[in-house]
Amino acid sequence: MNKNKTKFIVIGLMFGLLLGLYNCTLHDKGLNVAPATGNVLTSVKTAIAPKFVTGGATWSGADATLWKNAPVLTGKATVPDVEGGTNAFNGFIGNSTTISMQSMYDANYIYFLISWEAAQPNLENSPWFFIPATKQWAQGQSAPTYDVNGKVIMQSFVSDGFMMLFNINNSCADFTSQSCYGACHLGEATMAVDPVTHQITTSTTNVMHTNAPNEKLDVWFSRMFEVPQTDQLYDSYMDWNGGAKGNDGFEPDQSVPDGGNPPNYSSNAPTNGTGGFSNVQTLNITGTTIPENVPLWVKPAGSHYTNAALLPADTANAALLVIAVDSNGILTLKGGTILNPNIGTTYQWVGTGIGNNDQTTWIPGAIVAPFTGGEGDVNANAVWTGSGWQMMLKRALKTADVLEQDVDFSPLNNIQFGVAVMFMPSGSINAADNEHAILPGLTLKFQK
Repeated sequence: MNKNKTKFIVIGLMFGLLLGLYNCTLHDKGLNVAPATGNVLTSVKTAIAPKFVTGGATWSGADATLWKNAPVLTGKATVPDVEGGTNAFNGFIGNSTTISMQSMYDANYIYFLISWEAAQPNLENSPWFFIPATKQWAQGQSAPTYDVNGKVIMQSFVSDGFMMLFNINNSCADFTSQSCYGACHLGEATMAVDPVTHQITTSTTNVMHTNAPNEKLDVWFSRMFEVPQTDQLYDSYMDWNGGAKGNDGFEPDQSVPDGGNPPNYSSNAPTNGTGGFSNVQTLNITGTTIPENVPLWVKPAGSHYTNAALLPADTANAALLVIAVDSNGILTLKGGTILNPNIGTTYQWVGTGIGNNDQTTWIPGAIVAPFTGGEGDVNANAVWTGSGWQMMLKRALKTADVLEQDVDFSPLNNIQFGVAVMFMPSGSINAADNEHAILPGLTLKFQK
């Protein structure tokens, strides 16, 4: 068979599989959350801009006098039971929380004030822990770990979060009734083609993407281990191309160049770049060629972490670079300081948690840095109220977007949107609700 014919068959198979992506959505599996009916969030015009803080300062809360003029939309977000035998959301189904939302706009910006209930604040993001039985380091996962009998042996370790998704040009057909779950694809067949042999391998995975090339969503993701430190959220978008690649459809908003290169962690503190970086590296166990993942930066034993994630300032001062790990899991830090996780239980896997669950001693799994360029378009302030989160968002009505990755509010037209929330319900063993609760069928309307 000649090369051109082989190439034609490969392309044909790829095209056929891509068509199959459109027919394997969550919509076909069923969604047991009724769409909201008549749920309109009205954004009112204001002559006084809500106050925002910058530079990681602590926000004390919203100006009640100013916000009392904005109508409140309240709804209950619930984790749906996805039909079709996927078992994707087991352990979370039915968890719900009450969400309140308000909005205002002025000549240049739109503002949102959002509150949601939670049993406790969860700020960790894959913290490091030590497994005494194997003498190895590992990171907490975003879903609970079960034994062979289905018993939880380690809780999930993931940050609270809140997501807003705007239907750009109201282009996504399934979005009205299903919100983000209209872009969920569970048990989807994806493929990879070897560039040399042209062999095709397929696998089954769960990815998120829209269902046609003309469909696009503007995605604002507030991760609570980041927001209080940076006064920003992660501005991204979702399109159909994630499914074509066989990966997640979330893409960083690059409509405006980032203007910074990722830092060289091994020698310099991360002073530029965009957003968060994983606090992880791979070192060979001393005296062997066996690799092990270990933290990149840690504070010496006895030190406390004041934030859920490391900050650039920490890596320049209090935190030290990990330069070696031995067969007992003992870490050597730059300058010769030793961190021995075998002494005490501070870093150890104990019960279903870590140590005595003192989060101030957990080694963070992330280093937080400011978002730049298009990823930093949305300012965010957040405060834990004692019974939940209150967060304020601010974005230009029209950004410098040239790639249609941002929703354009400036025409003041109605826009479909949805919300998703990660939280800990009362009595739950899960640190945060990884399979997020949703409130679909929402519309943003501008009071003119």
